Amino acid sequence: MRIFNKTAVLAAVTSLIIMTGCSSDNDEPAEDSPEMMPLSVGIIPIGTMSAIPYGIEQGIFEEHGLDVTISTGGGGAAMLPALQSGDLDVVIGNAANLLQAVEQGIDMRVISGYSSSRPEGLDVNGVVVDSDSDIETWADLEGKSVAVNAVRGQGDVTIMESVAEDGGDPDAVSFVELAFPDMQAQMELGNVDAIWVPEPFLDTAVNDDGHRLLGHPNQIIPGLPTVVSFTDGATIEENAELISRYQAAMSDLLEQFMADESGKIEATMDFIEAPEEVAKLSIERDVFDAEIPEDAIRSLNEIMLKYGFLTEDPITDEFFYHPAVQ
Repeated sequence: MRIFNKTAVLAAVTSLIIMTGCSSDNDEPAEDSPEMMPLSVGIIPIGTMSAIPYGIEQGIFEEHGLDVTISTGGGGAAMLPALQSGDLDVVIGNAANLLQAVEQGIDMRVISGYSSSRPEGLDVNGVVVDSDSDIETWADLEGKSVAVNAVRGQGDVTIMESVAEDGGDPDAVSFVELAFPDMQAQMELGNVDAIWVPEPFLDTAVNDDGHRLLGHPNQIIPGLPTVVSFTDGATIEENAELISRYQAAMSDLLEQFMADESGKIEATMDFIEAPEEVAKLSIERDVFDAEIPEDAIRSLNEIMLKYGFLTEDPITDEFFYHPAVQ
Protein backbone atom coordinates (compact mmCIF):
# COMPACT_ATOMS: atom_id res chain seq x y z
CA MET A 1 0.00 0.00 0.00
CA ARG A 2 1.38 3.40 -0.91
CA ILE A 3 1.17 6.12 1.70
CA PHE A 4 1.39 9.66 0.43
CA ASN A 5 2.17 12.88 2.19
CA LYS A 6 -0.18 15.29 3.85
CA THR A 7 0.50 18.08 1.37
CA ALA A 8 -0.55 15.92 -1.56
CA VAL A 9 -3.77 14.88 0.18
CA LEU A 10 -4.69 18.44 1.06
CA ALA A 11 -3.97 19.64 -2.47
CA ALA A 12 -6.12 16.93 -4.00
CA VAL A 13 -8.98 17.47 -1.61
CA THR A 14 -8.81 21.25 -2.04
CA SER A 15 -9.14 20.75 -5.79
CA LEU A 16 -12.19 18.56 -5.25
CA ILE A 17 -13.78 21.16 -3.02
CA ILE A 18 -13.15 23.92 -5.56
CA MET A 19 -14.55 21.82 -8.41
CA THR A 20 -17.61 20.91 -6.37
CA GLY A 21 -18.23 24.47 -5.28
CA CYS A 22 -17.98 26.08 -8.74
CA SER A 23 -21.22 27.24 -10.34
CA SER A 24 -22.32 29.55 -13.11
CA ASP A 25 -23.25 33.14 -12.44
CA ASN A 26 -26.89 32.24 -13.10
CA ASP A 27 -27.04 29.47 -10.51
CA GLU A 28 -29.04 30.27 -7.40
CA PRO A 29 -28.62 28.33 -4.14
CA ALA A 30 -31.59 26.21 -3.17
CA GLU A 31 -33.83 27.92 -0.66
CA ASP A 32 -33.55 25.04 1.77
CA SER A 33 -29.76 24.71 1.50
CA PRO A 34 -28.14 25.03 4.93
CA GLU A 35 -25.53 27.69 5.53
CA MET A 36 -22.13 26.10 4.98
CA MET A 37 -19.97 25.34 8.00
CA PRO A 38 -16.24 24.52 7.73
CA LEU A 39 -15.22 21.12 9.12
CA SER A 40 -11.68 19.75 9.36
CA VAL A 41 -11.33 15.96 9.56
CA GLY A 42 -8.15 14.08 10.52
CA ILE A 43 -7.70 10.67 8.92
CA ILE A 44 -5.07 7.96 8.46
CA PRO A 45 -3.82 7.62 4.84
CA ILE A 46 -5.10 4.06 4.29
CA GLY A 47 -7.62 2.58 1.89
CA THR A 48 -10.60 2.50 4.23
CA MET A 49 -10.42 6.28 4.62
CA SER A 50 -11.28 6.78 0.95
CA ALA A 51 -14.93 7.20 1.94
CA ILE A 52 -14.14 10.74 3.14
CA PRO A 53 -12.78 12.14 -0.17
CA TYR A 54 -15.56 10.13 -1.86
CA GLY A 55 -18.09 12.02 0.25
CA ILE A 56 -16.56 15.33 -0.78
CA GLU A 57 -16.53 14.46 -4.49
CA GLN A 58 -20.10 13.15 -4.40
CA GLY A 59 -21.31 16.30 -2.63
CA ILE A 60 -22.67 14.39 0.37
CA PHE A 61 -21.01 16.64 2.95
CA GLU A 62 -22.13 19.71 1.03
CA GLU A 63 -25.73 18.47 1.15
CA HIS A 64 -25.44 18.61 4.92
CA GLY A 65 -23.96 22.10 4.93
CA LEU A 66 -20.37 21.01 5.54
CA ASP A 67 -17.30 22.40 3.77
CA VAL A 68 -14.85 19.59 4.56
CA THR A 69 -11.07 19.69 4.46
CA ILE A 70 -8.87 16.68 5.20
CA SER A 71 -5.64 16.37 7.15
CA THR A 72 -3.67 13.14 7.41
CA GLY A 73 -1.65 11.78 10.31
CA GLY A 74 0.09 8.63 11.48
CA GLY A 75 -2.81 7.58 13.71
CA GLY A 76 -5.66 8.78 15.86
CA ALA A 77 -3.44 9.22 18.92
CA ALA A 78 -0.96 11.35 16.95
CA MET A 79 -3.77 13.70 15.90
CA LEU A 80 -5.15 14.28 19.39
CA PRO A 81 -3.11 17.48 19.99
CA ALA A 82 -4.54 19.02 16.80
CA LEU A 83 -8.03 18.08 17.96
CA GLN A 84 -7.47 19.64 21.37
CA SER A 85 -6.01 22.83 19.88
CA GLY A 86 -8.94 23.28 17.51
CA ASP A 87 -6.91 22.67 14.34
CA LEU A 88 -9.09 19.61 13.75
CA ASP A 89 -12.80 19.21 14.49
CA VAL A 90 -13.07 15.42 14.08
CA VAL A 91 -10.58 12.54 13.96
CA ILE A 92 -11.20 9.04 12.61
CA GLY A 93 -8.97 6.60 14.44
CA ASN A 94 -8.49 3.45 16.50
CA ALA A 95 -10.86 2.81 19.40
CA ALA A 96 -8.17 1.26 21.62
CA ASN A 97 -5.97 4.37 21.39
CA LEU A 98 -9.02 6.51 22.09
CA LEU A 99 -9.84 4.60 25.28
CA GLN A 100 -6.26 4.99 26.46
CA ALA A 101 -6.36 8.73 25.79
CA VAL A 102 -9.58 9.16 27.76
CA GLU A 103 -8.12 7.22 30.68
CA GLN A 104 -5.28 9.76 30.72
CA GLY A 105 -7.80 12.55 31.28
CA ILE A 106 -8.38 13.76 27.71
CA ASP A 107 -12.06 14.56 27.16
CA MET A 108 -12.94 12.67 23.97
CA ARG A 109 -16.32 11.45 22.71
CA VAL A 110 -17.24 8.85 20.08
CA ILE A 111 -19.59 10.54 17.60
CA SER A 112 -20.00 7.89 14.90
CA GLY A 113 -18.94 4.48 13.77
CA TYR A 114 -16.95 4.11 10.58
CA SER A 115 -15.58 0.64 9.77
CA SER A 116 -15.48 -2.68 11.58
CA SER A 117 -14.31 -6.25 11.19
CA ARG A 118 -16.51 -8.99 9.83
CA PRO A 119 -17.75 -11.34 12.59
CA GLU A 120 -16.73 -14.43 10.60
CA GLY A 121 -15.00 -15.45 7.39
CA LEU A 122 -12.18 -13.45 5.81
CA ASP A 123 -11.45 -10.31 7.78
CA VAL A 124 -9.54 -7.05 7.50
CA ASN A 125 -6.48 -8.35 9.35
CA GLY A 126 -5.10 -11.64 10.55
CA VAL A 127 -2.19 -13.51 12.07
CA VAL A 128 0.12 -15.33 9.64
CA VAL A 129 2.74 -17.98 10.38
CA ASP A 130 5.23 -19.97 8.29
CA SER A 131 3.78 -23.00 6.54
CA ASP A 132 6.10 -25.35 8.44
CA SER A 133 5.51 -23.67 11.82
CA ASP A 134 4.33 -25.76 14.77
CA ILE A 135 1.81 -23.03 15.56
CA GLU A 136 -1.56 -24.59 14.73
CA THR A 137 -3.87 -22.90 17.27
CA TRP A 138 -3.99 -19.65 19.23
CA ALA A 139 -2.77 -21.49 22.32
CA ASP A 140 0.36 -22.51 20.39
CA LEU A 141 1.48 -18.86 20.48
CA GLU A 142 2.65 -19.46 24.07
CA GLY A 143 6.36 -18.75 24.19
CA LYS A 144 6.30 -17.32 20.68
CA SER A 145 6.88 -13.81 19.33
CA VAL A 146 4.28 -11.93 17.28
CA ALA A 147 4.89 -8.75 15.29
CA VAL A 148 2.34 -5.94 15.67
CA ASN A 149 2.52 -2.38 14.36
CA ALA A 150 2.12 -0.89 17.85
CA VAL A 151 2.46 -2.61 21.22
CA ARG A 152 -0.32 -2.32 23.81
CA GLY A 153 -2.88 -1.68 21.13
CA GLN A 154 -5.73 -3.43 19.40
CA GLY A 155 -3.48 -6.04 17.81
CA ASP A 156 -1.85 -7.53 20.85
CA VAL A 157 -4.89 -7.28 23.13
CA THR A 158 -7.12 -9.22 20.69
CA ILE A 159 -4.37 -11.81 20.17
CA MET A 160 -3.98 -12.23 23.94
CA GLU A 161 -7.71 -12.75 24.39
CA SER A 162 -7.75 -15.25 21.50
CA VAL A 163 -4.94 -17.21 23.18
CA ALA A 164 -6.78 -17.15 26.53
CA GLU A 165 -10.05 -18.31 24.97
CA ASP A 166 -8.14 -21.19 23.39
CA GLY A 167 -6.79 -22.29 26.77
CA GLY A 168 -3.31 -20.80 26.45
CA ASP A 169 -1.38 -18.35 28.59
CA PRO A 170 -1.62 -14.89 27.02
CA ASP A 171 1.17 -13.55 29.23
CA ALA A 172 3.56 -16.04 27.64
CA VAL A 173 3.24 -14.38 24.23
CA SER A 174 5.83 -11.71 23.39
CA PHE A 175 5.06 -8.85 21.03
CA VAL A 176 7.50 -7.07 18.75
CA GLU A 177 6.76 -3.68 17.20
CA LEU A 178 7.41 -3.60 13.45
CA ALA A 179 6.07 -1.64 10.49
CA PHE A 180 3.60 -3.63 8.39
CA PRO A 181 5.77 -3.60 5.22
CA ASP A 182 8.68 -5.15 7.17
CA MET A 183 6.84 -7.94 8.94
CA GLN A 184 6.87 -10.72 6.34
CA ALA A 185 10.61 -10.39 5.74
CA GLN A 186 11.33 -10.44 9.47
CA MET A 187 9.29 -13.63 9.88
CA GLU A 188 11.10 -15.24 6.96
CA LEU A 189 14.41 -14.35 8.64
CA GLY A 190 13.22 -16.06 11.82
CA ASN A 191 13.18 -12.88 13.89
CA VAL A 192 9.49 -13.34 14.79
CA ASP A 193 7.27 -16.41 14.81
CA ALA A 194 4.04 -14.79 13.60
CA ILE A 195 2.83 -11.49 12.18
CA TRP A 196 -0.39 -9.48 12.59
CA VAL A 197 -1.08 -7.75 9.28
CA PRO A 198 -3.96 -5.94 7.54
CA GLU A 199 -4.82 -5.94 3.85
CA PRO A 200 -3.19 -5.83 1.38
CA PHE A 201 -0.22 -7.29 3.32
CA LEU A 202 -2.41 -10.15 4.58
CA ASP A 203 -3.36 -11.32 1.10
CA THR A 204 0.26 -11.11 -0.08
CA ALA A 205 1.45 -13.22 2.85
CA VAL A 206 -1.18 -15.98 2.75
CA ASN A 207 -0.87 -16.38 -1.03
CA ASP A 208 2.83 -17.11 -0.60
CA ASP A 209 3.40 -20.89 -0.43
CA GLY A 210 5.70 -20.36 2.55
CA HIS A 211 2.97 -18.96 4.82
CA ARG A 212 -0.52 -19.71 6.09
CA LEU A 213 -3.26 -17.94 8.02
CA LEU A 214 -3.61 -18.79 11.71
CA GLY A 215 -6.79 -16.77 12.21
CA HIS A 216 -8.47 -13.41 12.66
CA PRO A 217 -8.06 -12.15 16.26
CA ASN A 218 -10.47 -9.23 15.77
CA GLN A 219 -13.26 -11.79 15.62
CA ILE A 220 -12.86 -12.49 19.33
CA ILE A 221 -15.21 -9.47 19.57
CA PRO A 222 -17.96 -9.67 16.91
CA GLY A 223 -18.13 -6.43 14.95
CA LEU A 224 -14.98 -4.98 16.51
CA PRO A 225 -14.50 -1.47 15.09
CA THR A 226 -11.29 -0.87 13.19
CA VAL A 227 -11.79 2.91 13.43
CA VAL A 228 -14.46 5.30 14.73
CA SER A 229 -15.08 9.06 14.53
CA PHE A 230 -14.44 11.11 17.64
CA THR A 231 -14.11 14.68 18.81
CA ASP A 232 -13.37 16.46 22.06
CA GLY A 233 -15.89 17.65 24.63
CA ALA A 234 -15.13 21.32 23.96
CA THR A 235 -16.10 21.04 20.29
CA ILE A 236 -19.45 19.49 21.21
CA GLU A 237 -20.15 22.15 23.82
CA GLU A 238 -19.16 25.02 21.52
CA ASN A 239 -20.58 23.74 18.23
CA ALA A 240 -23.03 20.89 18.66
CA GLU A 241 -24.67 21.79 15.33
CA LEU A 242 -21.42 21.06 13.49
CA ILE A 243 -21.16 17.60 15.04
CA SER A 244 -24.84 16.89 14.42
CA ARG A 245 -24.39 17.69 10.74
CA TYR A 246 -21.33 15.46 10.59
CA GLN A 247 -23.24 12.55 12.13
CA ALA A 248 -26.08 12.91 9.61
CA ALA A 249 -23.63 13.21 6.72
CA MET A 250 -21.71 10.10 7.80
CA SER A 251 -24.92 8.09 8.00
CA ASP A 252 -25.74 8.95 4.37
CA LEU A 253 -22.15 8.72 3.18
CA LEU A 254 -21.25 5.27 4.50
CA GLU A 255 -24.53 3.77 3.33
CA GLN A 256 -23.93 5.09 -0.19
CA PHE A 257 -20.25 4.13 -0.13
CA MET A 258 -21.05 0.51 0.81
CA ALA A 259 -23.59 0.26 -2.03
CA ASP A 260 -21.44 1.89 -4.74
CA GLU A 261 -19.25 -1.04 -5.78
CA SER A 262 -17.44 0.66 -8.64
CA GLY A 263 -17.37 4.12 -7.09
CA LYS A 264 -15.74 3.03 -3.84
CA ILE A 265 -13.04 1.10 -5.71
CA GLU A 266 -12.28 4.09 -7.94
CA ALA A 267 -12.18 6.40 -4.92
CA THR A 268 -9.77 4.07 -3.13
CA MET A 269 -7.54 3.74 -6.19
CA ASP A 270 -7.29 7.54 -6.35
CA PHE A 271 -6.83 8.00 -2.62
CA ILE A 272 -3.98 5.54 -2.08
CA GLU A 273 -2.68 5.75 -5.66
CA ALA A 274 -2.91 1.99 -6.11
CA PRO A 275 -4.05 -0.43 -8.81
CA GLU A 276 -7.55 -1.87 -8.71
CA GLU A 277 -6.65 -5.21 -7.13
CA VAL A 278 -4.85 -3.53 -4.22
CA ALA A 279 -7.66 -1.02 -3.74
CA LYS A 280 -10.23 -3.81 -3.59
CA LEU A 281 -8.26 -5.70 -0.97
CA SER A 282 -7.91 -2.53 1.09
CA ILE A 283 -11.65 -2.08 1.60
CA GLU A 284 -13.66 -5.15 0.57
CA ARG A 285 -13.41 -6.90 3.94
CA ASP A 286 -14.48 -3.93 6.05
CA VAL A 287 -18.06 -3.26 7.08
CA PHE A 288 -18.83 0.48 6.87
CA ASP A 289 -21.53 1.75 9.22
CA ALA A 290 -22.04 5.12 10.91
CA GLU A 291 -23.90 3.68 13.89
CA ILE A 292 -21.76 3.90 17.02
CA PRO A 293 -20.61 0.32 17.84
CA GLU A 294 -21.18 0.82 21.54
CA ASP A 295 -21.36 -2.84 22.59
CA ALA A 296 -18.18 -3.80 20.70
CA ILE A 297 -16.26 -0.86 22.18
CA ARG A 298 -17.40 -1.83 25.67
CA SER A 299 -16.18 -5.38 25.03
CA LEU A 300 -12.83 -4.04 23.84
CA ASN A 301 -12.66 -1.88 26.95
CA GLU A 302 -13.23 -4.95 29.15
CA ILE A 303 -10.35 -6.96 27.69
CA MET A 304 -8.04 -3.93 27.79
CA LEU A 305 -8.81 -3.64 31.50
CA LYS A 306 -8.36 -7.39 31.91
CA TYR A 307 -4.80 -7.32 30.52
CA GLY A 308 -3.73 -4.05 32.10
CA PHE A 309 -3.80 -1.96 28.93
CA LEU A 310 -6.12 0.26 30.98
CA THR A 311 -6.01 0.65 34.75
CA GLU A 312 -9.38 2.41 35.15
CA ASP A 313 -12.60 2.23 33.17
CA PRO A 314 -12.60 5.34 30.93
CA ILE A 315 -16.16 4.98 29.62
CA THR A 316 -18.54 7.49 31.16
CA ASP A 317 -22.15 8.36 30.32
CA GLU A 318 -20.87 11.09 27.96
CA PHE A 319 -18.34 8.93 26.10
CA PHE A 320 -20.86 7.89 23.41
CA TYR A 321 -22.46 11.02 21.96
CA HIS A 322 -26.01 10.28 20.80
CA PRO A 323 -27.87 13.54 20.17
CA ALA A 324 -30.97 13.71 17.99
CA VAL A 325 -29.61 13.85 14.45
CA GLN A 326 -31.01 16.79 12.51
